[in-house]
Parts: sequence; C-alpha cells; structure tokens
Amino acid sequence: MNSEKLFSSELIIQNDLILIRPLKETDVDAIETISYSKELGEFGARVKSRNDLMEYFDYCLSAKSKKTLYPFMITKKDSQQPVGITMFGNIDFNHKRLEIGWTWIAKKFQGTGINGVCKNLLLDYCFNQIGLRRVEFKIDIKNIKSQRAIEKLGATKEGLLRNYNIQSYGKSEGTYIYSILNEEWGGYNV
Repeated sequence: MNSEKLFSSELIIQNDLILIRPLKETDVDAIETISYSKELGEFGARVKSRNDLMEYFDYCLSAKSKKTLYPFMITKKDSQQPVGITMFGNIDFNHKRLEIGWTWIAKKFQGTGINGVCKNLLLDYCFNQIGLRRVEFKIDIKNIKSQRAIEKLGATKEGLLRNYNIQSYGKSEGTYIYSILNEEWGGYNV
C-alpha cells in the first residue's frame, strides 16, 4: 500500500461489535450527540460548542484531503450508534510505520473495553493488511488512563518527548511515545 491508495480508499474495519469507517461531513450531527463532555480528554477540552465541532470536522477532513491524517468514525455495529473518533497519522510508507491516535470515546463507552477492541482491530489491519513494521502512539504525560490502555495492548514505552505539545490546559510537560512492532503483534486478542 502507498499513501495515494490509502487516502483514496474507503477503509472499513469491523468485527461483530464495532464498525470503524471513514469520518464524513455528514457525521457531525451523530458526533454532536456524544460531544461536549470534559471526560473526552483533549477533544472535550477543546470542543465545547457546535461551532467548535464544525471547526474540528473541518480540520479532520482538510487533513485527510492533504493526506496527513485519516480520520475514522467508530460506531456500534448493530445500532450504528456513535462511539467516538480515531485516526491514522504520521503515515510513512517508505519506513512502513504510522501512528494511531487522536482517539476519543464517548463517556458512556469509556471503561467498557470498546477502545481496546478498536485499537486491536486497527493494529491487526496495520500489520496484517497494510504490512507495516511499526505502529506508534503518543500520549500526554498527564493522560494516565490512555497510558494504561495502550500498555494493556502490549505497547512498549520508548521514552518521553519533553515539551512536545501545547494542550488545552497549556504547555504540556511532555508526551510519551509508545510502539508495537510487527514481530511483537500477536494478532487480534480481545
């Protein structure tokens, strides 16, 4: 696979529980029903109104057209109920790697295991369909919940990127970088 093929395809990744599909402009109303909560991490801190949400969608869809991010909508498969958003980014096919991130899950689905199911499906796709060597995750130093979730998947904490981002709360002290390598991936295990 290459960048052209990835960004021109309508990736559908699914199992019996969830459907992960490309985010579309028409998803804004569905996403709005699960937005505007402080429990949504960085997304919740930045997106507090319909106007904020429209700017977020513009950013996501513009990034996709520029081939810098591939945003996905996560839904419950049986009901098409919105669950959240996740993305592929920092995509480098020459070095066979990408980052999974920018994920947020609706408050009602947090702690249910659905994020783990989503990440496992995405990882399985990255390693077994795209043929990547490495998948990365970057997590703010203060986001303990996400650090634990990624560690449960078997990701290795590689180090701290100091003063890496500016978050909604201000300048971050740092961002941890995690990775899973193809040879470490044991397959879909949820």
